[in-house]
Amino acid sequence: MAKIPVGKTIAYAYGFTFGNFLTVLGLSWVPLILMAIVAYFALPTYFSSVAEIVTTGDTGPFLAAAGLMFLFVATVFAGFIMIYVAIARQALGLRSGPAYFYFSLDAAFWRLLLSYLLTILIFFGGMILAGIVSGILAVFLGGVATVAFLIVVFGMIYVLLRLVFLQPPLAVAEGRKVLSRSWSLSKGNFWRIFGILLAIFVPLIMVQFIMQITLFSSLAIRPIAPDADPDEIAAYLSQFMTQLAGLLPVLLVVGTLFNAALISLLTSASAFAYRSLVPAAEGTAAEFA
Repeated sequence: MAKIPVGKTIAYAYGFTFGNFLTVLGLSWVPLILMAIVAYFALPTYFSSVAEIVTTGDTGPFLAAAGLMFLFVATVFAGFIMIYVAIARQALGLRSGPAYFYFSLDAAFWRLLLSYLLTILIFFGGMILAGIVSGILAVFLGGVATVAFLIVVFGMIYVLLRLVFLQPPLAVAEGRKVLSRSWSLSKGNFWRIFGILLAIFVPLIMVQFIMQITLFSSLAIRPIAPDADPDEIAAYLSQFMTQLAGLLPVLLVVGTLFNAALISLLTSASAFAYRSLVPAAEGTAAEFA
């Protein structure tokens, strides 16, 4: 059973991302800017509709904003997948050299999109099943149901990581049976994958926390009182959105850099892990040797 080398995978992910960051930006900036444009129109409308519900109870604006929010979520989903594909190719060595622009809805994009959609269906199906099982156990076992629920949650995380981690390089390098191949290749590597993801997410969460404190501390907004009435809540949301609009240029730059680094770290780590399990001279990846 092949094992993913944890230390080498982490080192490669950071080395690839920050050693080739201009190329990473070249592969990422177009989808990220498209996401930002949709967010610019969708999010203010959404927050305004929430304020309308709080103050008047009118759900009409919220329902109207739901279409924009769906477009925003769909744009983010598709944009991230596009970047996953681009960076997976670069990290696997299937393309080389700098990149200044990338936008492609090629076969690998659609394979990965379909694979992720199937994964989401599996995950939500598991959540529904876990809820039903927990409810039944709570009736018959009482306190033991909590332990059983935690076991089910861990099982869902176990399945999710094994299904998701290797999907980008598989969609690019093999292009077939992405879900089943991800499951089979990740056998015996759950804790290794978990450790790799911790090494990526923990530093990034710390950086994100520092950035949020730095940026949002500049907003001159008095915290809302716990017993605030609907008009005060609406005024707070309006003031927040007005001041946040002034930060949009900074948020756009910072968000683009941060998301490009995040996606690159995750994708290059999965690409290196894939190559450690399926060397280019073997199996279905032989054509890319």
